Amino acid sequence: MAYAGTLMQAHLDLNTKGRTMRAALGAMALAAVLSLAGCGGGGGGSDATASNPDSSGTTPPPTSATGGSAPARPAPEDRPQSTDAARLLTQATFGITSVGEIEAVRTDGYERWLWTQFNTPAALHTRYLDAQKGREKNRKATEEMSYEAVWQQWLTGADQLRARTAFALGQILVISNIAPDIRPYAMSSYMDLLNRNAFGNYRTLLREVTLHPAMGYYLNMIESEKDDEVRGIHPNENYAREVLQLFSIGLVQLNIDGTPKVGTDGKPLATYGEAQVKGFAKAFSGWTFASQNPSQPDSFHDANEELDANWTTPMRAFASAHSPEPKALLNGVTLPAGQTPEKDLEDAIDVIFNHPNVGPFIGRQLIQRLVTSNPSPAYIARVARTFNDNGSGVRGDLKAVVRAILLDPEARDVSLAAGDRYGKQREPVARFASFLRALGAKSRNGINSIHYLDSADNGLGQSPLLAPSVFNFYSPNFRQPGAIARAGLFSPEFQITTETSVVGSLNFFADLFNSEGYGDGNSRLVLDLKPLAALAATPSALIDRLDALFFAQQMRQSTRARLTRLLESLPGTSEYELSLRVKAALIVVSMSPDFVIQK
Repeated sequence: MAYAGTLMQAHLDLNTKGRTMRAALGAMALAAVLSLAGCGGGGGGSDATASNPDSSGTTPPPTSATGGSAPARPAPEDRPQSTDAARLLTQATFGITSVGEIEAVRTDGYERWLWTQFNTPAALHTRYLDAQKGREKNRKATEEMSYEAVWQQWLTGADQLRARTAFALGQILVISNIAPDIRPYAMSSYMDLLNRNAFGNYRTLLREVTLHPAMGYYLNMIESEKDDEVRGIHPNENYAREVLQLFSIGLVQLNIDGTPKVGTDGKPLATYGEAQVKGFAKAFSGWTFASQNPSQPDSFHDANEELDANWTTPMRAFASAHSPEPKALLNGVTLPAGQTPEKDLEDAIDVIFNHPNVGPFIGRQLIQRLVTSNPSPAYIARVARTFNDNGSGVRGDLKAVVRAILLDPEARDVSLAAGDRYGKQREPVARFASFLRALGAKSRNGINSIHYLDSADNGLGQSPLLAPSVFNFYSPNFRQPGAIARAGLFSPEFQITTETSVVGSLNFFADLFNSEGYGDGNSRLVLDLKPLAALAATPSALIDRLDALFFAQQMRQSTRARLTRLLESLPGTSEYELSLRVKAALIVVSMSPDFVIQK
């Protein structure tokens, strides 16, 4: 398996180079690492390349119903297999919490499970800030509270598919507090926007993103104004450039299956040029904070940025600051001179939304975030067709798109998942969340203190709302040099997988398990290892449970053998010894390629 083999080789290289693990790992972590190195990466997996189904002409599935009555449960003989039910939970949530959850998916069936998720509302992140800011002496929300709100939803929210989809969208339509200078209410309101639109329409999402003050601040659209040669001012082009390149259509024209269109010279055809960027920048000019009064043009730049409502309310237009001239946009469309800023913005959003690239460009990235890094062109085409028409003549229905992604044959066929071109690396934060959820992590005060995980040395190299740039933590087109690149595969998450991050994550997870929790004080999340310790006297029983919780019942025979040897080598009589067995096993799980690689 190309992904797993490459990751295992990274571990072996680290051991060969003699890199020192922190002393805090102790003998248990050392045993885990030696077990990994001594066993190698082979065994259990298929060496055959999966042949992807080519049914790109398949009619897009209709949208799953929301509201009304839930779909009927399947007959017992038609229930999904437990392995694929576990795979669905791995793709569509932040981690399996119990064997019973897998069985519930089997009993309900996929359509009913999706219906339930589509109809589960999200808790507001801004409401979390409202509730928590009183713990500060100045009663002001902090950026740490915004990060906590994200983890609260991931760890405890019933709206798991919404959370997973919103996170995927947030990695396409990126804002980041890496500076840090985005206000807490701006970040949390933006997360509410993503949650609200996760199963809505992409045009609505794109419009709300465009007018959100967090995005306006991050990409400089807020207070962007018309040309003034005397003052040397021109409409800011930052948002105009990124909304095209990253949020909607990309740099090259695409076929419905995501492959690039080429000209007579064999080179990809560009989607836009500098003239179009300038045209969109002018179309998006003249917007400022909502508190300002357009009848007072001089107030355009004078908003009170300490006012929380300015960061949660869509921006307001000032005709006096808007570019009045014609604007050249995409595909030969030119907006006429003299339109209002509101009209120009709506027309500009329509032009972007209706571009034929949007379906394959966005669909491919959502597939990568949820299912596999290398979807076939046929898979992309099926999802793009659903984007173009949900079966009822509606374009941009994200609920239909998410359903199409998760129920596609390439997502659900277990035999395809065994192929060595299939799968994706679980993002570091998703791995962390899966452990916290499966191990019943809870704090005394019901909240968490998960804030900064972006350090590769002592964190995970990734932290929500802290991407290094608008290009996210990694590119959807990144290819890990070596075996993966030679195989022509994309491996986005490998862009943040380095020697430092591999050792750092081993340290991080070993500390998590050895200390039985994460954080400090009343907000410390404490792991409940007792259910696993109750199985630890019988290694096979413990391994079966770990297989269900963390491997979607796809643990490779080599991993099972490695864990068996490790557990049998450790004493297992007392309660303390059984807990040591569990911790040792969890450390091995955290670095096992068949856990790290979602299949």
